[in-house]
Amino acid sequence: MTENISSSFGKRKYTGRILSGPYSAELKKNLLSSIAHFKALEGVGSPIIPYIAAWLPEGGHIWYEYAGAKLQELLGFNSTGVAGALRDNIITRCLYRVQDQPPTIDKIILDKAQIERLRDAMRSMAERGGGVDAVYKFDANGRPLWLKDLARIEMHDRDRIVLSYGTLIDVTKEMQLEETLVEVQSELKFHKENLESLVEERSRELKKAHLDVLARLTQATAFRDGGTGSHIKRLSQYCAVLGSSYGLSKNANNVLFHAVPMHDVGKLGIADSILQKPGPLSLEEFDIIKTHCQVGSDLLSEGQSTLLQVAQSIALNHHEKWDGSGYPQGLANRQIPLASRITSICDVFDALTSERPYKKAWHFDDAVEEVGRMRETYFDPNLVDLFMKEVPQMRTIYQRVPLGQ
Repeated sequence: MTENISSSFGKRKYTGRILSGPYSAELKKNLLSSIAHFKALEGVGSPIIPYIAAWLPEGGHIWYEYAGAKLQELLGFNSTGVAGALRDNIITRCLYRVQDQPPTIDKIILDKAQIERLRDAMRSMAERGGGVDAVYKFDANGRPLWLKDLARIEMHDRDRIVLSYGTLIDVTKEMQLEETLVEVQSELKFHKENLESLVEERSRELKKAHLDVLARLTQATAFRDGGTGSHIKRLSQYCAVLGSSYGLSKNANNVLFHAVPMHDVGKLGIADSILQKPGPLSLEEFDIIKTHCQVGSDLLSEGQSTLLQVAQSIALNHHEKWDGSGYPQGLANRQIPLASRITSICDVFDALTSERPYKKAWHFDDAVEEVGRMRETYFDPNLVDLFMKEVPQMRTIYQRVPLGQ
């Protein structure tokens, strides 16, 4: 056997344990055959770096029965120090695990301390699984070296030996590229999140600016109509309460809240002499007043946002009546858009409880009674019933927001 050992290793001294130890002739024969096969691969310039490692099933340090010349060259150690060099200079171990649900690839990384702590468990997993497929990062003479380890595990119960027939492949360039890609992806994610945050901030600013412009527009309408703006605040809150009671979503109710103040924007096109007339209007003047619905609709008709589209519908239809006697189109029942039906009730209620150039303010309870009286004539009966249920909230709004008009 000594002669076979010498012929297999040439000038290099054998540093393993099996060929010179009390192990079976069959194990030694198989080992020599594998060594000869690996040496032949190296001899033809194969890019793989072969090794044969061994350990005892009951534990203990690993040792190398064979380590290719290229591995020793990369690590800067002779075969007697390969096991220690690998152990001492390892930095991380990566295992790629494919997940089917959902289809992903998980990268499991163990650092040096974790590897030391889990070494026995990792060997046991290799023994049970019959192989190893992992990537190791080493510190090789001060530079990073990545080696992909593909090994076949053999259990030799008779000799109480575990053999790992492995091939290492230098994947340093590929792993450095992967690390670069991870860094780039991390930077892209950072910039993407910053960009999204910036877009959200700008969107909030634009929305606020949008609402500010609309608020000033509706405020101007209120001033021309002889009010102070309190009517708009109360009306929005009344409508939000009724919309919520009807079952509108939070988003839809928010749109309603901001769209309602534009219901009378068309009055910007009505002369002050008619808007602020202290006495009753003539039929001709009332016909002119009625045009504010169409004027408001025309002013808002080019809007692309949901808010302006709802506002345009409210401006056009908030004077339609449940029985079809309203204006400008004479719509009836559910032909009238829901937002306009809600606005109609709340607008009339607030108008009754507010002072105008041509009338005194009604008492709250009298206005509530009047809304009930107009059920099924002016107003959607279902919405009137909901309004009556929400009277306590309406009273709170009425008392909290000063009348001022």
